[in-house]
Amino acid sequence: MKYCAYHTHSTFSDGKNTMEDMVLAAIEAEMPVLGLSDHSDSPYQEYCMREAQYPEYLAEIERLQKKYAGKITLLKGIELDSNSDHAITEKLDYFLGSVHELVYEDRFYGIDHAASIQQACIDREHGGDIHGFERDYFNTLAAHIEKNKPTILGHFDVITKFGLVDEEDPEYRKMALEALERIFKVTPVMEVNTGAIYRGYRTTPYPADFILKRWKELGGEVILGADAHATQGIICAFPESVERIRSAGFEYVLTLWPDGFRRESIV
Repeated sequence: MKYCAYHTHSTFSDGKNTMEDMVLAAIEAEMPVLGLSDHSDSPYQEYCMREAQYPEYLAEIERLQKKYAGKITLLKGIELDSNSDHAITEKLDYFLGSVHELVYEDRFYGIDHAASIQQACIDREHGGDIHGFERDYFNTLAAHIEKNKPTILGHFDVITKFGLVDEEDPEYRKMALEALERIFKVTPVMEVNTGAIYRGYRTTPYPADFILKRWKELGGEVILGADAHATQGIICAFPESVERIRSAGFEYVLTLWPDGFRRESIV
């Protein structure tokens, strides 16, 4: 199969390469479709786009759509965080819904940035109780998805990135699956995200296998997402991810085109 990717970042936010560099990498990889999805404006993160950049961001996608017409289909997207204004999504082809920080009054924690930040949140906000941290993350994520109804659910279990979370813990699994069921009711498409593999934090994609299998039981569908912050990561671990998806019982993955989702067989 020819791979498509819908979770990518450029120098408009925290990517290392320009948007055009990412497009050229996708063309070299023979992708028929590439989604461009830099970080939405967030008052808590310096690496995000600012709302003032949105017109330039959209104009650059439109320029590249025209320049590379016939070589690749480019989609306008964004990765919308829980603290971002939803209005921009009306101008897009799709958007991912993700959570990158937890906020407590005037205190915030970029929970996908470092193990030390996660630990600080656990210690300061939860008295060392990791279950409180996990519960806050999943409640924030589920509420975000229920409110904003993204096209695609982004890196569902990103809090496992640094190994502090015990993925075998029954209490953790219960919280994760309860959030999953809430989310499925409004956004039944989840990405299988390989970004942490490329950056060396994990050897397997998000989500964990038990989550992926439950998603299949619920009737959810999956789409590939590299979460690429550099050209070299644009299809990182996609073949291995397809194998995991197949092992979870799926017979196809989704691709997204200007006219909507399509199913690509993997059996």
